[in-house]
Amino acid sequence: MTLYGNPKHFATLKCLAAAECGGTKLAVKDEHPPKDKMPFNGRPCYVNDKTALLGSTPICWHVSGGKLRGQKKEDESDVLCWMNAAETLYRPAIMAWVLPATSCMMLEKQSFDAARADCERLLDILNNILLHKTFLVGERMSLADLSLAFNLKPAYENVLEPGMTLKYANLTLWFMTVMHQPEVAKVVGALTLCEKEAHFDQKVYAANSAKLSSASTTCASAEKPKDTPDKKDKKGGKDAAATPPAADAKKADKKKAAKKDDDDEEMDECEAALAAEPEQKDPFAEMPKGTFDMDSFKRCYSNEDTLTKAIPHFWTNFDKQNYSIWYCEYKYPKELTIVFMSCNLIGGFFQRLDKMRKCAFGSMCLFGTDNNSTISGVWVWRGQELAFKLSPDWQIDYESYEWKKLDPDAESTKKTVKEYLMWEGDFGGKKFNQGKIFK
Repeated sequence: MTLYGNPKHFATLKCLAAAECGGTKLAVKDEHPPKDKMPFNGRPCYVNDKTALLGSTPICWHVSGGKLRGQKKEDESDVLCWMNAAETLYRPAIMAWVLPATSCMMLEKQSFDAARADCERLLDILNNILLHKTFLVGERMSLADLSLAFNLKPAYENVLEPGMTLKYANLTLWFMTVMHQPEVAKVVGALTLCEKEAHFDQKVYAANSAKLSSASTTCASAEKPKDTPDKKDKKGGKDAAATPPAADAKKADKKKAAKKDDDDEEMDECEAALAAEPEQKDPFAEMPKGTFDMDSFKRCYSNEDTLTKAIPHFWTNFDKQNYSIWYCEYKYPKELTIVFMSCNLIGGFFQRLDKMRKCAFGSMCLFGTDNNSTISGVWVWRGQELAFKLSPDWQIDYESYEWKKLDPDAESTKKTVKEYLMWEGDFGGKKFNQGKIFK
C-alpha cells in the first residue's frame, strides 16, 4: 500500500497519522502516482491493488480502519461533517493567510486582510466550542480532530504567534493534545510553534518565483524530443529556446505560489490548479461603470454610523441604471443544523466570490437557532442581471439560493435594505441570530 505525497506536507502527515492510528502500514513515495492507477494530478494519493484514492479525507477514512470514525455509529456523520469543514472552510482560509505571509504567494492586501479576518473568525468559533470539550466528537480523538488539527498546523507554525495562541487558549490546548497523541507524535516528531508571525517579503517572493520559473524551464527542456528542431524567432532568427522566458515568468508570478526550497510544503491539487489559472478578464469590465462609487460606500459603511450616515449615503448615490439590488434566501433550511456550521456556509460562499468584491456588496443574515434556522440576504452589484452567471468561478453556491430582484424605488426595498444593513428590524418575523458582510 503506497501513499504518494511530500512526506513533510501536512496533508501527507495527516494521512500517515490516520494510518498509524489504524495500524495500516504505508510506503511513502515523494512522486506522482502512475497514470494507470490515478489519472488525476494531485497528491496525497493512496494506491493499492484494488483501490486508488485522491485527497486526504477519503484516504484518512480508509486507512484508519474504522478506529477514528467516532465511538458510536451515530457519531460518523458528525465526524464527516467536521472533516468537510476542515477541508472546505478552514484550509482555504488558513492557506490564504499563510502562503502570502511566508512569501510563497503574491500578497494582495485586500484579499489577504479578508482571509486573515475570516480565519480569525473561524478560530474564534472553534475556541468557543472547545471551552467545554476535550475533543470535537465524543470523548476520544476522532478523524474530526485529526483532520482539523493538521489543517491548522501551518498556521501554528507560521502565523499564530504566542499572543494569538494565548487568545485562542482552548483551541491551542486541544491542538497540542491532538499533536501529542502517541500515534500522531510518532509521525509529526518535534513540533515547532511560531514565535514571530511571518510577513510577506518581496525579495523572498522574487527568489521563490525565480526558482519556480527555472524549474519549469528545466523540466520543459528535459521533456523536449532531441530530434525536434528549435523554432526560430520570426524577426531575428534566434533560437526561441535561448530567449529567457521573462515575460511568461512575470505573468505566471501573478498567479503562481512558489516553493521556498525542497523541504517546503507542496501545493495540493486544488492550490496548484488555482496557481496555474491564466489571467482572467474582469467579468464586470464590459458593463458601464455608472456613477455609484462602491468603494466610497463601503468605506462609509465600515467607518460611519449605519443609520445616520451609511444608509443615506447609499440611497443618495445609488445608480439604479447601472446597479441592481437583490434579495436571496437559502432553499434548503431543513438541512441547516448547528448554527456555527450554518454561518460557516455563508463564509464559504463569500470565499468563493472573492474576485467579485470590487463591484459587489452583500449582507447575509442567519436567523433562528440550532436545527431551526434560515439564511437570507441583500446584495448590490453592477449590472441588472444575476452577476454569478458572468463567471463559472462564481456559480458553485448561488443556485442553493432563491434570488429576487428588488425595485430600488419601492418603500419595501428601502425597508429591507435598512434591516439587512443594520441587522435590526422585524425581518418578516424571523429572529436575527448573526450576520456577515461581503465587502
